[in-house]
Amino acid sequence: MTGKERTSKAIHGKNLDRFPIFPILLAPACHLTGVKQRNFFKDADILANTLLSAQKLFDFDGIYVSRDNWVYHEALGGSLNFPEDDETFSKQTVLSNIGEFKKLSIPDPWHTPGMKTVLEAASKIVESAGDTLYIQANIDTGPFSLAAVLRGAQNFIFELYDEDPSLLAEFMEFCTEVVITYGKAMIGTGVHGIQMGEATASLLNKDLFASYVVPYLEKVLKSLEFPGCDRWVHVCGKTDHLLEELNKLPMEGLEIDSPTDMAIARRIIHSGIALKGNLNTSTLLMDTPTVVYEKAMQILKSYPSQTGLVFSAGCGVPKMTPKENLMAMAKACRDYNLE
Repeated sequence: MTGKERTSKAIHGKNLDRFPIFPILLAPACHLTGVKQRNFFKDADILANTLLSAQKLFDFDGIYVSRDNWVYHEALGGSLNFPEDDETFSKQTVLSNIGEFKKLSIPDPWHTPGMKTVLEAASKIVESAGDTLYIQANIDTGPFSLAAVLRGAQNFIFELYDEDPSLLAEFMEFCTEVVITYGKAMIGTGVHGIQMGEATASLLNKDLFASYVVPYLEKVLKSLEFPGCDRWVHVCGKTDHLLEELNKLPMEGLEIDSPTDMAIARRIIHSGIALKGNLNTSTLLMDTPTVVYEKAMQILKSYPSQTGLVFSAGCGVPKMTPKENLMAMAKACRDYNLE
């Protein structure tokens, strides 16, 4: 069974020989293959080849394709700093107030820096490995987290309480259309799944999440329903209070971060939505291979089903994570007996 077949079966609730495994492996892929992160971020060929090479080190079942968390920021006119071998960063937000979004235009993904790089890399990876591996491409963020990127997370959350509701709604609709446009372009590369993060949304209470995240995320997901391409959402942090709302969304997969118990998530999230996760990234970074193996096994043994799971770290794997720990995580997944 190929990694692509195994992952697809898991996502769609079919019988498996074992759970598939592939983590969000970006900075460690650069570190383990001797690639400078600036080159990875700016060159589609280097990005694609780095991820393909890293996959071969561990024989993972899929590849997660992404650049950084600043693609929309750059596409909408924000300035970026690219250190030679560290994470991209910006010193200022795109918008000094929400109303300024009206000066922005929805980017053309294939002609916009950042977006174009990831799209080209995804196309190259699909061409190289799309018959055997599951290719999951990140489209950066969902609408709410995009709004938080453009205004700054703290600013935007405060504005939920004191800004004109009609202006907030217009702003969120603009962010929604940006995400849909990039998502459609990414689906066109032939990837098997698209993923978007709503990291900032985990800071909200259930009511705010239902008002400002769910309607817009639902519109994106419905607009990106295409045969052969699964829709994934990732929410960082502890999401227990949001699981009932997430359960309502029209998607094929939900990525669960380590602060939320995978067994609890499985009991709340219906079987039509696969889960991905959720080994603690700190465990991967700092513990021994033996501990990594044991904690991975604990998650697998507690998971109350024999399908519907793609095993992974709970979030992006830290750059300096030892190769031996990634191998231990993979070994646990391959050793675990589904029968």
